[in-house]
Amino acid sequence: MFNPSFTGFGKGRIAFRVGARLLVFVTTRWGIAFRILALSVAFGSSAYAADFVSQEKPGYFEGALRYVVSRYSVRTGKAVEREQVDILATEKRLSIPSLDLAEVFANNAPPGVSSALFRHDADDFILYGDDMDAYRFRGYDKVLLGFAFRGLALTGAPVDLSGPTRSGPYLLRSFRTNLNRYSGEQGLRYDMYFTRDYNVNWGSLAESWLFGSGGLKVPELDASLKRGEVPVRIEVYRNTAKLLSINLMAADEYSVPRAQVEVPAQKILHSSTALLKQLASEAMGL
Repeated sequence: MFNPSFTGFGKGRIAFRVGARLLVFVTTRWGIAFRILALSVAFGSSAYAADFVSQEKPGYFEGALRYVVSRYSVRTGKAVEREQVDILATEKRLSIPSLDLAEVFANNAPPGVSSALFRHDADDFILYGDDMDAYRFRGYDKVLLGFAFRGLALTGAPVDLSGPTRSGPYLLRSFRTNLNRYSGEQGLRYDMYFTRDYNVNWGSLAESWLFGSGGLKVPELDASLKRGEVPVRIEVYRNTAKLLSINLMAADEYSVPRAQVEVPAQKILHSSTALLKQLASEAMGL
């Protein structure tokens, strides 16, 4: 971990060691202000000077990505709502057991739908809830869903972003990341921090129907997901006010039980084509 330690005084300077990699000298004759600045650098978040976590096993990541989603008050700037969202990942499947479909579909979600299962091995994904119904998306259904997302615009989010401008690396919660910054209309800004030290098979989420030519225009985001990069932090601002943050708190690597990435028993699969045609027609004003 990143633990600077005092190593002693020299002539006109103080020395601090950061692990075995970096020795910081603070020149005393330049005054207390510079000493404080140098200590701030020593204890800062340089990804080069600190240890970072990474995937242990080769191939695709298997385990749980544990996120915390926070929504903020524009008036006070404080978080008014927090929730945990886990993503269970294997080489061939991705499950989000708890998903707020009301926001995804701009309050036009199918009743009772609260979970998503992406089956890369079947080239489809399933939305379902606590009742008997489950909706299957595949082929042309994905294209229609992209049109619906574009029209419904994820509850008011912009559909076309410009960028990204890149910077980094940054160390966030021991994850080594790089920043992709996007800009939207009405003063909106999206800061997306990704790590390449984990390799997740995002399946359908990395295809162009969602973030490419068919759906939301977020340049190069689909390419990042295709490379298996993992979002560590996503922050949304309107001018200087923070609206939303999504933070990766932990990446727990373990063997995911098969039952946790399967469609639950007793579900009745329905084609999503009719539903999506309706959503796309409403979104396009047809």
